[in-house]
Amino acid sequence: MLEATKGAPSTQEGGQGKAASPRYGGPQSHDNTRRSSKGGEGSGYLYGYALTAVGALTALFFWFVAGSVPMTALGIGIAVLGSSVAITPLSPVPPANVRRMLESSVLNIEALLEEMDVRSRGYYVPQPDGEVQVFAPLDGEAPPAPGAKAEGFVTSSDGRRYLIIFPPGSFLMKNAELPADAEGALSELIVDTAGLADSARAIEDGGRITVEVSSPKAKISAGRVRRTVGSLEASVAATAVAAVMKKTIRIAFEEEYNAGRKKRIILELY
Repeated sequence: MLEATKGAPSTQEGGQGKAASPRYGGPQSHDNTRRSSKGGEGSGYLYGYALTAVGALTALFFWFVAGSVPMTALGIGIAVLGSSVAITPLSPVPPANVRRMLESSVLNIEALLEEMDVRSRGYYVPQPDGEVQVFAPLDGEAPPAPGAKAEGFVTSSDGRRYLIIFPPGSFLMKNAELPADAEGALSELIVDTAGLADSARAIEDGGRITVEVSSPKAKISAGRVRRTVGSLEASVAATAVAAVMKKTIRIAFEEEYNAGRKKRIILELY
């Protein structure tokens, strides 16, 4: 059982503060993120511009061609989110601001899920370019085939259709140099980058990973989002684990306990 906590103390060597082998979110991990931020800012800007373009085209298509008000609103929301990402270097943004951006993105996903009437739990599938996308089943609840590629708004795998969703934490991956292990990666994103919790720990048991977070901070009430992609903490955890383990992940279960001060998330590996 391994744990990452915000504000962990460091040891002193030669009068200078230096962390001793910080696996999860310690000073060395922060330095790596800072060193990679300059190189990552360009990709972050491109990602923001791409989101803006996709959002604008989506809004125009569904307003003038399809006549769908919810999907037009979704396109506008995506464009606004993309503009925010494009004009803001993500690395210096305080975790509280990142958390608010994540919470805002949930509203766009909720509108999409309602329009497509998605009711099943989605699968977090790593893509060849390193991104992670959610395959939300439109036919039944079966997982996509191993190595399934997201091609278009709706894609097919083994004869079944899936709605493709960018999970709330997908843009966090652009500016982060994550540890190579699953526990370190989810701790880096949940605790240090997004500020979604004060600490995180994980236990891997066969085909499952149990994640426990302390003081979960996200405040969303979108019912379809929670059912399909999970809470923000669960979604970011699934995104991180899928990215570093190169496996399809499904959020099997999550619950809050200890008067809401703790959250337990169970991830299934496929």
